[in-house]
Amino acid sequence: MTRRTTITGKLAKVLAGTLWCASVSAASPAGSGRQPTLPPSETVPFPVRVMDYGNLTAPLTIVFRYTALASGAAGQAEILPGPTKWKINAAFTNLSPASRLGSEYLTYVLWCITPEGRSINLGEVTLTGTDGQLDAKLNLRRFGLIITAEPYLSVSRPNKAVAFEADVAPDSSPRPSVTQVNCELLSIPIGAGTAQADPVRTKDPDEPLVIEEARRAIAVARAAGAEEYAPDTFGTAQQLLRLAQDQQERGEKKKDVVDTGGEAVFIAEDARVLAVTRQKRAREARTAASHDTSP
Repeated sequence: MTRRTTITGKLAKVLAGTLWCASVSAASPAGSGRQPTLPPSETVPFPVRVMDYGNLTAPLTIVFRYTALASGAAGQAEILPGPTKWKINAAFTNLSPASRLGSEYLTYVLWCITPEGRSINLGEVTLTGTDGQLDAKLNLRRFGLIITAEPYLSVSRPNKAVAFEADVAPDSSPRPSVTQVNCELLSIPIGAGTAQADPVRTKDPDEPLVIEEARRAIAVARAAGAEEYAPDTFGTAQQLLRLAQDQQERGEKKKDVVDTGGEAVFIAEDARVLAVTRQKRAREARTAASHDTSP
């Protein structure tokens, strides 16, 4: 799913002035390249095939090679060329829920990997049983694709739990040229310790997964200090989660529940990133002040 661009009613007033930045949508990854540099110990390099689709004049099917984390699953995607964007229509079969890999995972996310090794979140693989699907758009002609297991759909960096990597199908014609780049993946998923700290809940079989993702994203943001360093944005995420839960209890349309829950997930991630950024600035300011007062 992708983030809604409009919110109606009272929530529009709640949100006004609280969002410090817009999350990147799958349809417009341009400008999403600002990724903080992390210490080497927090990331691991992962080789990714980058394919050049610039000469496509007709749809091309690629395959997703599964890793040990998705053994027995299958996937493929149709790459459709356009005047300015490439459409990606992906489908998967025999794919078990991400939660089977561990309590820190709830969903699968598709990532575009640029020729420079930068990662762009293209969206969540929607599972119905063990069948998954995802449609995205991309305004790059050269890119690689990987799928990772993640704690929630709006994570801003992929972790090393790679379930699939895209590859050229054996009978592809024309065959796109392929190069290999290294992408830095987080050695542990964002908020990995939060899942164990979450209280055990009785799972409602009719509750959309995105509500649990919103709970997780809010817990991760809280652990990152968002209540103190990004209180307005954090509070908005909590309000949206409560609204999604109310919608679910009232039996409103599933799409409305999913949209509201998805908004809560995105804004919780905004709060987490903002809190991390502000804490870093506060530390730098304290360090600079201590240097200024040194004899």
